[in-house]
Amino acid sequence: MKKYLVSILVILILAPGEKAFSIFGVGAYYLNDPISVDGGTGGTSPISLVRDGFDGAQLGGLFLYIDAIPFIDLEASFESSVSKYQFQFENAISALPPVDFRWVRVSTYLTVRRKLFGLGLPVLGGVRINAGGGYNMHSSTPLADLKMVESLLGGDLEASFDADNLEDNLVDYLKENKIDASGFHIQAGLQLKLLALNLFVNYRITMAEDVVPDAKSFSSIWLGLAFGI
Repeated sequence: MKKYLVSILVILILAPGEKAFSIFGVGAYYLNDPISVDGGTGGTSPISLVRDGFDGAQLGGLFLYIDAIPFIDLEASFESSVSKYQFQFENAISALPPVDFRWVRVSTYLTVRRKLFGLGLPVLGGVRINAGGGYNMHSSTPLADLKMVESLLGGDLEASFDADNLEDNLVDYLKENKIDASGFHIQAGLQLKLLALNLFVNYRITMAEDVVPDAKSFSSIWLGLAFGI
């Protein structure tokens, strides 16, 4: 009898979990964009511009999903990532010392995903591997550069300026001249259910130009925790 009980338990644990994990869920996640943006210089003496590069951008987002639809699951996520870099400019008359600027990305992702395979865990829930793709929309800040400074100085890079005013104006310029873009993405990940909680680990490749400077696509890794109903 014990042998049969053990066999039944093994079958239950290893059997694919066809039942929806939940009707829907909401959660939050930590985000990491493993991107790399090179620094740059510009101008000829006495004009000098230096902008640092940066590696990686991090922050997070909110997401909601629906698991109850047959064959597919739907997911919507809203996220932001930020990376800091330094920028400086000077001419023969005035100088803007190194100041901190931020590259910011704000994005919305709409994803259709499907379970590839899964394991059911009696009572507790289970684990499954998902893959899918969808449509995305973005707003990102441009990088501070010589063209921006020239615009703020009225087209004359050799003009005198107040460093504090130029810094403030550059910040406003970056906000007002955000870059809007859209594209498509693919992703794959793991969903682990433990009672009412769902843990997600996803890897995503976004194919959208102009979002990340000088890149036609970029990848992201996110770790999320959601409450499923």
